[in-house]
Amino acid sequence: VRGAILIVLGEMITPFAGTINVVLTAFGICYIALACAPRWRTRTLMVVLAWTIILSAVCHVLDATVGVPSQALTGAYPAFAWAIGLLAHRLVTGSTRAQILTAVTGLPLAVAGAVARNTIDVVAAVSSDELSTIIPMMLIDPVTHSGALIDIVATAGGALSVVSLCLLVFRGTRTGWASQLTFPLQAMGSMSLTVYVCHVLSAGRFLSDDAPLRMPVLGAATILFTLALATIIRLRFDHGPLEWALRRLIRTATDQGRPGRTIPELT
Repeated sequence: VRGAILIVLGEMITPFAGTINVVLTAFGICYIALACAPRWRTRTLMVVLAWTIILSAVCHVLDATVGVPSQALTGAYPAFAWAIGLLAHRLVTGSTRAQILTAVTGLPLAVAGAVARNTIDVVAAVSSDELSTIIPMMLIDPVTHSGALIDIVATAGGALSVVSLCLLVFRGTRTGWASQLTFPLQAMGSMSLTVYVCHVLSAGRFLSDDAPLRMPVLGAATILFTLALATIIRLRFDHGPLEWALRRLIRTATDQGRPGRTIPELT
């Protein structure tokens, strides 16, 4: 249900996104495909995670050679890449040891990926028109959003290390002045869907070919606006408006106590 709602919401805001690639559709696909993942054992999760990384790289190779049936598998936000993030996220959220290990290893992987993007000449390899050169390069392609091995490992490592660091910092700021100091960040994190949709709807119309010239201003304005908005909402409510609506829709759709609709008999 959550996945279907995210797909519909993504399609609704895409016309107003400008040059922003809306990620909600990929998220929705991942939620539907991985609906049974919360019940998996850790070993099963690790096996599926490994195969997902491999499939992501294979899809990138196919896209560069013969094409793929759906842009959801490649494109700017490959569904497999987000599936890897969702699967790996479960491994670090409940364990302090895993969070420390992820933070220590993830940041170097992200740095290594950034170095690879500036040193590996992907364009030269692809322009050779030789499959013996193109296929290995596409498997390890470090270019951002490619979904290949280096990109996946570096991006997932960096993202998970940031998540782990945030969780570790939050453990020490649950009470006292530290909790008040970090409250705007906690409020912003508690309503990520609302913040994301506000970002797309507010920034999408301003992004154009000269956007990089204004990006620092837009970036700073977006962060300050969302911090202030999330803090105001969180002072009064437990959830952001879209998070509240999402919870209500899911509860309504999955409520087994609701009376079923009577289908009239054909005469």
